[in-house]
Parts: sequence; C-alpha cells; structure tokens
Amino acid sequence: MSEHASHTITIDLGDRSYPIRIGAGLLDNPGTWAEVPTSDRALIVTNTTVLPLYAAQLERSIAWRHRAIRVLALPDGEAHKTFETLNLIFDELLEIASDRKTVLYALGGGVVGWMTGFAGACYKSGAPLAGG
Repeated sequence: MSEHASHTITIDLGDRSYPIRIGAGLLDNPGTWAEVPTSDRALIVTNTTVLPLYAAQLERSIAWRHRAIRVLALPDGEAHKTFETLNLIFDELLEIASDRKTVLYALGGGVVGWMTGFAGACYKSGAPLAGG
C-alpha cells in the first residue's frame, strides 16, 4: 500500500452502517474527518500505549473542528474493560461539561473502541463517535 493509498470498508448495519478507512497518513488527512460533526468540545479517548504514538497527531488534525479538545488515556489491556475504567470516561465528560454534541474520538484498539462507544451511547442519550 503506497503512502497515499487508502481503502474504505463499509460495515453494513442498515441505518447504523459506518465506514472504516484503512491506510497510511489518515490521521493527517482532513478528508478523514469530513463527516465528523464540528462541536464546541471533543474528547479523544486512547490508551497508555497509543497515547505517545498518535494522540498529539490526532489532536492537531482535528483542532479546527472543535473549540476545546481533551485527551483521556485509559489503562491498556483487556483486563481494564471494567466499570471502573468506563467511569473514567464518564468523569471526563462531566468535567468538560460535555453535551450531546460533544464528539468522542476512539483512538486505539478493541478496548478503547468498545469503552468509548458504550460511554457515548449512554451519556446524554448518545454523543457522536469517531474512530481514530
């Protein structure tokens, strides 16, 4: 796959379908985030492994879409898929005075995606979710 090549796969779930983009350089490509709503606030949820590798890059890439962006690093690993870890996301959403328009970015693998998606669905009846 060349540096600029990317592929989009659609997860077909009817009215809940969503695209997954695969390729190099997507975090820096403004087109990657074109379908994500702009908002006053955004929360990037990642883990302690991914944080130093990609969080600052994502934050720079989406800065023009949000007035304020916070980053939350969850502990890494399947063992941390717990209510205690989930509460870290809820606590951060409360601390930033999040509303239903606050965009949540899941930057990481399965645990981060699952926990962020679940928190977004529960908090204020569903905040927008973007994967990174």
